[in-house]
Amino acid sequence: MHLIIYFLTSIGLISSLQCQTYGHYVSPSNGELALNERSQDYRILYLAAHPDDENTRLIAHWSKYNGYDVAYLSLTRGEGGQNMLGPELGEALGVIRSNELLAARKIDGAKQFFGGALDFGYSKSTDETLYKWNEDELLNRIESVIMEFKPDVIVTRFPPDKRAGHGHHSASAVLALKAFDKVRLGANDTGYYPKAVYWNTSSWWLKNLDDYYLNDSIQMIEIGGFIPEIGKSSLQIGTQARGMHKSQGFAGKIDRGFRKEYLKLLSGESVKWTDRYLKSKTKDVINLQGIYVDFRAESPNFIEGESLNTEIEIYHESEKDFSFKILNSDDPHLEKQQKLETRSKVIIPFELKSLEEKSILFKNEQTGEESILKLWPDHVTSDRVLGELRRPVQKANSFSINYYMPCIVFVNQNIRKVDLSIFRWGKKKSLNLDFEVPKGWSVKTKNEESTSISFRPEQNVYHLQFYLEPSSNAQSGDLVIRNKDNGQVIQRAVKLRYNHIPNQEVWLDGSLPLRYIPMELPELRIGYIKGVGDDAPMAMRQMGMSVVDLEASHLTWGKLKDLDALVIGIRAYNVNVGLKASQDVIEDYVSKGGRLVIQYNTASRDRVLKKIGPVQFDLGRDRVTIETADPEFLVKSHLQMNSPNELNRKDFEGWVQERGLYFASSWDSSFEPLISWSDPGEVDKRGAWIVSDFGEGTVTYCGLSLFRQWREGVPGAYRILANLVGHGK
Repeated sequence: MHLIIYFLTSIGLISSLQCQTYGHYVSPSNGELALNERSQDYRILYLAAHPDDENTRLIAHWSKYNGYDVAYLSLTRGEGGQNMLGPELGEALGVIRSNELLAARKIDGAKQFFGGALDFGYSKSTDETLYKWNEDELLNRIESVIMEFKPDVIVTRFPPDKRAGHGHHSASAVLALKAFDKVRLGANDTGYYPKAVYWNTSSWWLKNLDDYYLNDSIQMIEIGGFIPEIGKSSLQIGTQARGMHKSQGFAGKIDRGFRKEYLKLLSGESVKWTDRYLKSKTKDVINLQGIYVDFRAESPNFIEGESLNTEIEIYHESEKDFSFKILNSDDPHLEKQQKLETRSKVIIPFELKSLEEKSILFKNEQTGEESILKLWPDHVTSDRVLGELRRPVQKANSFSINYYMPCIVFVNQNIRKVDLSIFRWGKKKSLNLDFEVPKGWSVKTKNEESTSISFRPEQNVYHLQFYLEPSSNAQSGDLVIRNKDNGQVIQRAVKLRYNHIPNQEVWLDGSLPLRYIPMELPELRIGYIKGVGDDAPMAMRQMGMSVVDLEASHLTWGKLKDLDALVIGIRAYNVNVGLKASQDVIEDYVSKGGRLVIQYNTASRDRVLKKIGPVQFDLGRDRVTIETADPEFLVKSHLQMNSPNELNRKDFEGWVQERGLYFASSWDSSFEPLISWSDPGEVDKRGAWIVSDFGEGTVTYCGLSLFRQWREGVPGAYRILANLVGHGK
């Protein structure tokens, strides 16, 4: 009997992803079957720290060209990284990057495992990483993956030392070696153990690799080549898989031909990677020739306590004789074997009372061979441009809440109107709200309206306005809105809508941070040029500033002349090609008294301009990752340190994840560095915040990680921002 199990596609659905889920089954082509026929009986577990760390070209070559069973174990979901697609960070970004991994595996044919470790941002230390990851717990997870997948060889992407360049990277290799040793020690009990751990090295770490004496310790393998069964080359498949990491900007030109890969033995016995005499095997692939099965639901959301109308549709488009039965059904009739007529269609409707996969047993009546499909329900729609659209059904709440900003910040005691949306996901049509605020805050609805909400039959969104007002002693805390009927906090549902991964919602904490940060601010009109997206416009508007969104490619003096400051979004010089055409205009604006604030950019070759801003400075890779690192104020008397706020150490309290990144490494003598700090054991870094006069204006490069602090409502980040754009006003 063949057996195939499909798992779920988002961490909003299940906590441990392993391989792609499907709501439908399609018979494999003759080419796919022929490719499986020449598979090799060999298993490789590739292991690294993050989504996008894996070498997709090598994985695709092993999986599709050599026919090995390959899996990638990503220890984190990448929630601590950046996002080039949209505004999602944190947990929502982790869902995106997890799904991008699954999309990549769908292309290169490997399996996907996750370790469940927290991606807490850049780390410089293996020890720090292992401490924050809970080494013992993660080691147990790696061992369980090894024992489940049973690889012949484990391959790490990084070395187990500082050459890895990131504490997460080196820690992943350290843990791979420890797990390897533990499994080998237990081999007497299980009878299984992997043969070796190799490091997939490259000239990035070992220079002049082609000149190395290649031996059992370091081996070179050539990858690439055309695969006639599917009409593609392995490098083509690998780069297409790599291109699924779109949130990290990894799509690019298709690679073809051949390339060299290097494998260095870290532990265990040497493996002959060029050995072509492995035992052949046929992969466990279900071949129901001419059968198509679709498990569909009328809604993408399953609400606990409600039923969901679903149907299983089966098309039989061949002349073979099949019968089927549904193994886990509430209807005894469906569990009886039924003959499937040739050239027929069968639709089986039923109510889904719990969210689960359905197991369908098919029997080939001519050969007696049985196969089990396990399918998860999909919601299927169509678009006149995009065609058929599928998404897996996921658990949802009856209601969700949505605010239009990640936190609420007051700089004075003025009452403010707040817009709120309540979304209905299930069949319930009424909801009673209960507002909770921290001490010193008052909340009331418009005209003292009732907080009892009723939806019209076809209405799924209810817009509500309420008013917040802080007192002089208002305490920082969270606004919490509960469902009065059950006392539960109403959650947020973040919608992910990207074409390369399934549409889905990420259910997150529905509380809203409230902060009272008293400031005396002048009236300010600020221009903003977008990079990859940050919360600078939100933060400035919350402080009462007028913000003008500008297109870099259409800047004119007329659009800039009345601005008090111009803020450039994070990584704008990496992605916004319009800045090529606007540098002269920006330079003119600054020379005539404007304040230019450039947020962090990466020191990469993809920058649209080598020179950033009117005054020369160079970017490095320096960063401070310990969010509690003490700053030293280098020029306490500087205007940006005192206007409109007198900054102090308290402004650097309560920061999250990191202090800053991609600091300036060198700069024109007219720049003044304002702060200095470092991670433990490192020399002080002075390029996080540098300021230069230019004509009558100022140029500031700010590598502080303010974009993470604003959405968390960190008071100091707002006070610093006010000084960046409003100094001397």
